[in-house]
Amino acid sequence: MRSGHRQLRPLPVVLPPLANELLSSWIDRHAAFFGVTGLRLLRHCHIEVNSVRDLDLKLTRRDVGTLAEVLRCSPHLIRNMTQTHGGRVRSRLVAITRPLQICLPCSRRHDANPVTRGARLRSWMEGWRVSCPICGTTLEDFRLYTRLFRADPADPLLVSIEGSARDGEQIMDRAFRRRGAGSAHAVLMRSLLLPQVPRPRMAAATALVPRVLELVVPGAEDFFQRLQSENWPSSPRFLPLSVRIPVLAGVARVVSLPERWIDRLVGAVAPPHQARLLHCYRALSLSDHVGHRTLPYSQVLRQY
Repeated sequence: MRSGHRQLRPLPVVLPPLANELLSSWIDRHAAFFGVTGLRLLRHCHIEVNSVRDLDLKLTRRDVGTLAEVLRCSPHLIRNMTQTHGGRVRSRLVAITRPLQICLPCSRRHDANPVTRGARLRSWMEGWRVSCPICGTTLEDFRLYTRLFRADPADPLLVSIEGSARDGEQIMDRAFRRRGAGSAHAVLMRSLLLPQVPRPRMAAATALVPRVLELVVPGAEDFFQRLQSENWPSSPRFLPLSVRIPVLAGVARVVSLPERWIDRLVGAVAPPHQARLLHCYRALSLSDHVGHRTLPYSQVLRQY
């Protein structure tokens, strides 16, 4: 927030914002251009925060007006560069500090230009992304730990579900841009990684209990085993990209044909998880993604 009410002067030079750029990135680029730190530039604007990234996640109306005045742009532009909705973070699937993934072509292009060097894009911080919204390139894991799970892009499963995964990415993205912040869709992602309730024939066939996703995306369990899945949590907050791809394909298939999957998925998970999954489906029933379906969610949910 502002620490004073002195007259503000707009910056003498305003750098054009990049497509999909974070507000903190734009501010840091201006700071580098003028030879100061991002926090020093914000103090010039009478805005006190712990880090420049804080503005992407929590931005007051007063700060919006201040930055619009100093950067000589519309408040709408400022708000659209953040990852907040109504002043709050849009989703628990948004990274707080460091990028989850990166688009190498965009990163290299920006780093080759002194004015755009070090730019950071919103999509790099979003845990439902698999591709760059600017150039369409498949994203790369940024975190060292998740790079261990990088799968061969030519893996037969990844090739067969590429289109479905991109559909799932778009479904998630639209959900997170609406009021409600896509929490039901995030629950659906996590629910698909829950283990199925063990059945006698499962125990006889294998010691491993498959995840619910196997019902929606056959072959997903074998794929996970090829990723040394014993080393990654079953439902982490931010999935490695290789794990995220089949999960998003599952989201697309469930959302496109809810009447086919509700009974099967609810019946596949342990009772403690059933109530949460049903609550997720009821929230999804309000989504405009399924308004044109021949059998709405509500008709299927009446039996529960």
